[in-house]
Amino acid sequence: MSAGPRYPLVFDERRDYPPDYAGPVHLWDIDKTYLSTHFSSTRGLLRIPVEFAIDKRAIPGMPEVLRGLRRGAGAGFACAPIYFVSASPPQLRPVLERKMLLDGVEHDGTVLKDWLRVLRGWTVWRLREQIGFKLCALLTARRSRPRAVEYLYGDDTEADALAYTLYAELLAGALRGAAIDAALTRAGVAALDVACVRRLVDEQPAAAGRVAGIFIHLEHGRLEPLRAFAQVSATRDAVQLALAALTAGQLGPAAVTAVGEAVVRARPDFDLEGSVADALQRGLVSEA
Repeated sequence: MSAGPRYPLVFDERRDYPPDYAGPVHLWDIDKTYLSTHFSSTRGLLRIPVEFAIDKRAIPGMPEVLRGLRRGAGAGFACAPIYFVSASPPQLRPVLERKMLLDGVEHDGTVLKDWLRVLRGWTVWRLREQIGFKLCALLTARRSRPRAVEYLYGDDTEADALAYTLYAELLAGALRGAAIDAALTRAGVAALDVACVRRLVDEQPAAAGRVAGIFIHLEHGRLEPLRAFAQVSATRDAVQLALAALTAGQLGPAAVTAVGEAVVRARPDFDLEGSVADALQRGLVSEA
């Protein structure tokens, strides 16, 4: 084991993998990707841990996307692995899991930010910092299935596109040694968290795992900031995400239909044809 600091996070792993597992794994952000969460202010951030499951609202169609990913694109039930990565504290896990139960969403584990250790370590800035946390969370979670093909889901409110792209480059070996420090420093990651990432990279088993897809939900609706990230598929709603997942071979046609029906039920004024046309025009899905 390499020497160096550990990031204050808690990983709850609930699945055993054979050493040669090379199938898909889906890793989801929670806030503003699955759940419609408001934390633009410090007051909103501090309110999150005291909310009840019934208070939380899923983004229309996202539970159906998650259930479809779990089933897989084939005829049988694939039980594809799903994990959630969130900056919420571990004390909130029971509330999140009750909400998932209400939505019929199954998962195999969570990676949560340990707020108590953050505060005890006098690193309060970590409560709002995301890139260092996401990298450490993803690198921690993949150690149990280093050959897996990963699909990452986030939003455009917390630099998920940059964090996920950096993670993909780390797995691909495009960033090594001092180049890791330079790239993370440019991204605004604090030196302490750069050291945490470097330690986790050093501890990764040699394997051929990779990131096969990055999907970013447009909470702000702006495409331009994401054009610099070649691997990112930007989606405006759950319908477009379902179509992109269909194209990636991770979702079946029946699940796409279920997503569309759920979104229209929740939002009767939703422009379904316009959403599909935009997805076609931007190449999220083909005419075929």
